[in-house]
Amino acid sequence: MNTVPKWCLSPAPWEVARMTANKAVEETIESIGLLQPGEVVVVEYDSLAPVHLAASIALLDIDGERHIIVNDIFDQLHVIRAHLSIIGVDTGWIDEIPVIKFGGVLHTGNVIRRISVLKAASVWHREYLEALETFRGLKLVVTLGLEKLITVKTDIPPASVCRMCMASSIGSEDVIMMAFVNREMLPESVLEDVRELASRVFELSFRDGRLVLRVVKSPALERYGSEFSVSASELVEYLKGKSGGK
Repeated sequence: MNTVPKWCLSPAPWEVARMTANKAVEETIESIGLLQPGEVVVVEYDSLAPVHLAASIALLDIDGERHIIVNDIFDQLHVIRAHLSIIGVDTGWIDEIPVIKFGGVLHTGNVIRRISVLKAASVWHREYLEALETFRGLKLVVTLGLEKLITVKTDIPPASVCRMCMASSIGSEDVIMMAFVNREMLPESVLEDVRELASRVFELSFRDGRLVLRVVKSPALERYGSEFSVSASELVEYLKGKSGGK
């Protein structure tokens, strides 16, 4: 006869809550796996949004079925990492992520290529494509700081910089690009060009303790205007639990 109390056989309420929270966060991260090769996804945010949390969703790789590569423009990955560290997240796993650096001076992640944006646009664009080609198979390229490159490169029109950074990924058989863009730093005409190129556009906001993504553009027309969200505190706890495990 089993004499073990029932409370020993069932998880405690707090454990159930933690498991439920983890499942919600993991489902959000896993949704990135639904993106198709050749897509360019833009996540727009403002300067006050907790973009470090949103970017962490893209940087975490649960299934390991694709390479995650970061385009780090003017040390934006360092900013993301620092903000995560400040809230108590061990960011050692970021050291393993392959990084292509555009400008900047800080070494964050596993930097595989440094590209000088002072070179002619055609030269640094070729160097960028060569760096991507060193990875075989499906790649999720997370671009941080695109708006900074667009505003700094004054030798060619902003729209041309935008297209050089994004257009080569559109329709690619082995690349998915996800670009986080601070819309407050771009002229409206350039932002509209970014939106036109993208297959999906999300607007990031922070409301009632939750990260909220509103669908601005999607291949699925019925998704326009819809929203989905994840608890910021649950995401932070999940990230703390992943510390050292990546």
